[in-house]
Amino acid sequence: MLATRTRSKAAGLLLSGPSDKALLLVSCNDVHTVGMRHAIDVAFVDRLGRVVEAHRSVGPLRRLRNAKAVAVVERFASCDAPWFAEGDQVVISGGREVAR
Repeated sequence: MLATRTRSKAAGLLLSGPSDKALLLVSCNDVHTVGMRHAIDVAFVDRLGRVVEAHRSVGPLRRLRNAKAVAVVERFASCDAPWFAEGDQVVISGGREVAR
């Protein structure tokens, strides 16, 4: 899923139920987990698509920032699929805008 608008980026995964889908927040380098009921995984991505910082199982009431990032990928930590590590490359292949 893709979030490019201020409102959809601010909401992030807050209004979603746990799933295995990831959300890409474009033009973003700062996320929070205020109001979240589930832990999330977070990856900060630079302008070349490289992961510059990755976090697993970020709990509620946290704020994460990375000045080098231009985008953030987040998903619910309950997903069993592997997660990003620093240095990984993020490639976009289709996606749909999240309407909120």
